[in-house]
This record gives sequence, C-alpha cells and structure tokens, in this order.
Amino acid sequence: MTSHAAYLAQAREWQVLLHSGRATAADQAAAEAWRLAAPEHAQALREVEDLWALLGQLDPRSSAPPATSEVVPLAPRRARRSARWVVPLATAASLVLALWLPRGAWLGLYADESTAPGEIRELRLEDGSLLTLNGNTALDWVFVDGQRQVRLYRGEVDFQVAADATRPFLVAAGPARIRVTGTRFDVNHRGGDVLLAVTHGQVQASEDGGSPVPVNARQQVAWRAGQLQSVQALDAQRLAWQRGKLVFRARPLGEVFAELERSQSQRVVFLDAAARELQVTGVFALDDPQALLRAIESNLPVRLIRLPGVLLVASRD
Repeated sequence: MTSHAAYLAQAREWQVLLHSGRATAADQAAAEAWRLAAPEHAQALREVEDLWALLGQLDPRSSAPPATSEVVPLAPRRARRSARWVVPLATAASLVLALWLPRGAWLGLYADESTAPGEIRELRLEDGSLLTLNGNTALDWVFVDGQRQVRLYRGEVDFQVAADATRPFLVAAGPARIRVTGTRFDVNHRGGDVLLAVTHGQVQASEDGGSPVPVNARQQVAWRAGQLQSVQALDAQRLAWQRGKLVFRARPLGEVFAELERSQSQRVVFLDAAARELQVTGVFALDDPQALLRAIESNLPVRLIRLPGVLLVASRD
C-alpha cells in the first residue's frame, strides 16, 4: 500500500512541473488525471497547494534579516533542555523551501530509471552492460545511431560497460562528457559537481565540446563549476558505497551529509557555515545512517534537531 508520504512526494513533483513554465497541455492533462485517479491523490494535492500558497506569502525581501530582532523560535520537545533555538526569518523561509521542493524536482516523472534514498539497484542493459545505481539516482539511457548513451541527472552509478569497439558508450552528467568502449568506472553527480573514478581500462573525459583527456585505471578526475580539473590518483574511499560502507577521511560535514541524503529521505539544512566545515573521519555502514548521526552528535560540536522530513544542523556555540 502506498503511503501518504509517497502521495505527497508525487503531488509535489506535479506541482513543481505545473509551475515551472515548461508544462505542456499533455502534462496538465496527466496531472489532472492523476488527481482524479484516487481520493488520496486529491488530498495530497490539496496539502501541497496549501503549502504553495504559504510560499507565495513569503516576502522576497526577507532574504536578509529585518532591522528588528524578529525571529522564529524552533523548540522541539527533545531540544527544550538545550539552549533556546532561534532562527532568522530568512532561514525559516529556506527551511520551508527545503521541506517542500523535491530532490531533482520533476526528474522522477521523466527519468527512465530512478532510485529512492537508501535504495541500491542493478540495471542490466540490452548490450550486457551492468549499471549499479546508488540511492537517490536518476538517469535515462538509449541505444541510437550506433552509440550507447546514458544521461545521469543526479546521483551515483557504477558502470561495468560491455566491450564493443563498434559502439562507443557515452555518459553525460552535468558538464561532464565521458566516452568508453568497454571498462568499469564510477560517476558521482552531486549538485553542480561531477567526479569520475576509473577502476579498470581507460575513459575519455571532456567538457561539453572540449578536447578529451584520458583517465586510466586507478585515476579520477572532477568537473567543478563546469570546468574539467586535472587527473589525480584514485581515492578508493569514494567507492566504498559499492561495498555497503561510507568511508570518510577528514571530509567536511557538508559533504558527509550530502552522501547521507542518498541513504535516507530526510533533508538536511545547515543553520551556519561553521558547522558545514567541521571534518569527519570514520567508517560506517551504508544501511545504518542513524549510527553516523549518533557519531556526529557525540564527537563534533554540533546540535542536530530532527523535524518531520528535515534535519537542522548548527554549531553548539
């Protein structure tokens, strides 16, 4: 049985699409058909529309704290024994947006394949290639004009590409363009950055329209701010998810939580920049995100406030 949370997630995707300026008449008809398909769908859309109306009431000028000391207090029951929590209006608006906007917006409606947070799935393509999708991943794939093509919208994939010199295998992920004929590599597409890690064979990496750079086994390369960086030695800890582990060595807390969001549906909002830069070192089970959260609370000077669907992170001081 589908849960109410799942209906809400679907309703949010429809609402974002319909207000994106990209919705076609067919999209609008499909959304209406989804609403009429079940009373639970209609109820979820009503709740999402109510929250959309609330977002419309947020004054854009509140992106900076007002001159007065007006704040919105957050006082979860389990945090009352701690120091009083106060959040500026701008942060409250960001929190509402983080709660409402789904990951990847309408990607879940159109991607050929997608995984939920915490789900790892294998996908066997018709050419024999094996793709292993990490949690919260979305992609399209097609075989056309003598090429095998994958577009990775978000997430991380381990590619084991079947050798075929006559049909190159192409991967597009944000600014990254990757070309192989048969090898194994990992592509991690998070936000605007992409990391390619090669475990076997050789991969040709480039920016869109740029000259290809060879990346060999046990090497990696990143695209940052749309630019291809220099090739480096492979950091094997980045591939620990394939063994069911999360391995961090002096990794900023912001990056750690970005990885954690692939294992759980809870969104993460940082209330200050200092907390984001704290560093984490350790080995954790991929299927036990709560153990990582407990370790963070016990060993770092941060406070975690758990709200429905969101986790607030702030420095203790």
